[in-house]
Amino acid sequence: MSATDVPGADAPALAPAPPVAAALALFGAAFLAMLDLSISVVALPAIREDLHASLSGLQWTVDGYTLCFASLLLAGGLLSDRLGHRTGLLASLALFVAGSVASMLAGDVGVLIAGRAMQGTAAAILVPASMALIANLYPDVKQRAKMLGIWSALSGIAIALGPALGGVLVDQIDWRAIFALNIVLGVAAGTLALAAIPKAPAHAAARLDAAGLLLGIVWTFSLAFAVIEASPRGWSSPWVVGAFVVAAAGLGSFLLVESRRENAMLPIGLFRSGGFTTAGLVAFALGFSLSTAFYLLSLHLQQVLGYSPVKAGLGFLPAALAMIATAGLGGKLAEKYGPRPVTLAGVLVGAAGLFSMASVGPGTGFWTIAWMLVLIGAGLGISLPPNNNVALGSVGPERAGIASGTVETLMQFGTVVGIAVLGLVQATSFRSSLRHALGRHALSPEAAGRITDAVTSGHTPDAPGMSHDTLSRLVAASFSHGLDIAWAVSGALAVATVLGALLIRPARTQPKAGTATPATADSVGAETG
Repeated sequence: MSATDVPGADAPALAPAPPVAAALALFGAAFLAMLDLSISVVALPAIREDLHASLSGLQWTVDGYTLCFASLLLAGGLLSDRLGHRTGLLASLALFVAGSVASMLAGDVGVLIAGRAMQGTAAAILVPASMALIANLYPDVKQRAKMLGIWSALSGIAIALGPALGGVLVDQIDWRAIFALNIVLGVAAGTLALAAIPKAPAHAAARLDAAGLLLGIVWTFSLAFAVIEASPRGWSSPWVVGAFVVAAAGLGSFLLVESRRENAMLPIGLFRSGGFTTAGLVAFALGFSLSTAFYLLSLHLQQVLGYSPVKAGLGFLPAALAMIATAGLGGKLAEKYGPRPVTLAGVLVGAAGLFSMASVGPGTGFWTIAWMLVLIGAGLGISLPPNNNVALGSVGPERAGIASGTVETLMQFGTVVGIAVLGLVQATSFRSSLRHALGRHALSPEAAGRITDAVTSGHTPDAPGMSHDTLSRLVAASFSHGLDIAWAVSGALAVATVLGALLIRPARTQPKAGTATPATADSVGAETG
């Protein structure tokens, strides 16, 4: 069995279980994993002040979760097979709670990053385990697709609602309350799963792709480290150059190894399907551009507009409500027009919102920003469920699980790369803009550089001959300029993805002997939307 194969319709069903309670347990566990992708973004300024974290430290606070999640997701599916999916779900929830405890009690940013990494590792097992259990509880192909569609929609909604919930907790209690909530929800989900989900058999024959796992971790961590640390250390730093070299060598070796293994962690053969390649490309873009938008938005609302955490969290509501309102619309449109064009249209809607955000500044009112956020949320809501249907419709039913796992991995890795790359773009533009602004106020290059270094490392500097209000205004304007550049790059990547996807022709999957011909990527919406 491959790393994330989900039992097909011909697999033995689990023993009878209360379907509503079991579904709530699975959806709740997956919702918790996705919620943590975004719930902490509004806490970043509070974390920075409390733990004296640098900008790169804040990026690692987010990427510590998403990078472990993305790089271990496919291997997590195989581990879930070996343990038994119910056991894998319960074990991952326990690890998630442990990571939340470590994060809540963190006394410095290093411990916080370690706790976040534990949470991400747990999520990498939790997500495929929940998908596998959905397939066991709902063995009918159409019913399974419907439940996976709900799973996808809830995942997107969790990402969108995270900042609003996090903002309330940070403002009313403390940033550590976010992780206390994880503990409560994790224990509740585990208790419900233990009571409602019957035991599933383990698959001892499943073999671990150790080489793929190791190489995957090496190149993803190396790439993220190089991009995140390029700004504070400099592009010519031996650490940064060495990390890029290791990432390139690791990626080449990873692709070579995975293309030759039967039990590959990343099934390269799936990308022979044009429809699946399109879905994978779009999934990466959704992570890079639209999911990362929540990270950038948190910085804008708090660092530029000066919103409190709760006000910033509520500022995410236009995007969250738009996502909730359009999640069902994407499926309905896919039934009529096919999921591929609907998915690409959704990405373009989101890109319009990203480009619009590139024009905002410190003086832009929130209600002007709100409609831009509606476009971003609607883009995610429209495109996310039908894109999963594109992936499922591009392969046979027996490979639906591994297709879903691979697309989910690409989206999460897109988020990792997006935060790293766009964070670097923002930080580099911010530093350059602030230096120039300080220079225009008659500060020497040395003083401007010293003040810029202090600001970007999380400290409040002294600026001779300049009032605190003036310095704060320059910092906010420069920070906003850096965000504008990041928004524009994000939107450009989304548009480029759509143009690239249009050049890829979806192809019918070649059926195996004795099996029915699966639907094409563009027709699957009629079956599963």
